[in-house]
Amino acid sequence: MVEASLRNYDQSARAALRMKLFALLGRLTALPVLCVPLALMGCQNPGVRDATATPPHSVRFLLTFDDGPSLRKPFNPTIAILEQLAHNDVQPQIKAVFFVQTRSASAGGTPLGQEILRSIHDEGHVIALHSGSARGHKNHRFLSPVELDQSLSDGTADIRAISGYDPSLVRPPYWSFDVHTQAAYRAHGLDMLLTDVSARDGKIWGWHISLRRRIHFRAKLAEVRRGIEEDRLPIVQGVVPIVITFHDTNDFTARHMQEYLQILVEESRRVGLPLAAKPFYDDGDTIERVASLRAGIGVYAAER
Repeated sequence: MVEASLRNYDQSARAALRMKLFALLGRLTALPVLCVPLALMGCQNPGVRDATATPPHSVRFLLTFDDGPSLRKPFNPTIAILEQLAHNDVQPQIKAVFFVQTRSASAGGTPLGQEILRSIHDEGHVIALHSGSARGHKNHRFLSPVELDQSLSDGTADIRAISGYDPSLVRPPYWSFDVHTQAAYRAHGLDMLLTDVSARDGKIWGWHISLRRRIHFRAKLAEVRRGIEEDRLPIVQGVVPIVITFHDTNDFTARHMQEYLQILVEESRRVGLPLAAKPFYDDGDTIERVASLRAGIGVYAAER
């Protein structure tokens, strides 16, 4: 009786296995046929979207830069970026948000740093807070409540002295934050802005050349499109503002800023993201309002 049951079980198991094998072979046989139409929609290159699909809302890029101002000489990355944003073949007079270190001895806490900060403001860009500590780029989560409060107060005062107004935006060093740091930001009237797309150019020493920058931006812009299709990203004045992050202390970024602008435009079209008539924001007041809205919502293309 037991042996008969086992035989029946073996026969059933073998039959089920045969069915699975037949199904698998059927799928493998059909694969080349299926890939013909799928290739038109990106089977060969998943970063390319179907051009016949209904496009999402137009996008507009909100550029942001971290860690500056740079003090390097004779080639100064921050100054080089300012010049390329003003004069380029993609869209002249682009404006951006610069998240700065106001008192660091390797950034804004020097005469050259202060001069560059004034240039950023005078050219119509938004100055926002990265660090107001004389100790520089320190993780806010590891500062004592007193030191964090002092850093935010000092940074706010430094930016007010240059721009005439308190900053509204903050981006924490190392992008490291928790409920306590966020509560401190709110107490100082600061909205924390992260990003939809990072250039991954935070490294500035040693090998920091980006050989795969075009492929990287293509993949991230495809994530942006998915975020729009899923109605996760806000529409502001008829367009979806997309936050893009670079580091103005990176000399490779600075030497290739115009190329990055071209990559953003070209790869957006490649993945099926329609662009606004002006693909980049070019007004500081508008940038600050849009960035504050994005910060308040706190939702980005790549979910953390």
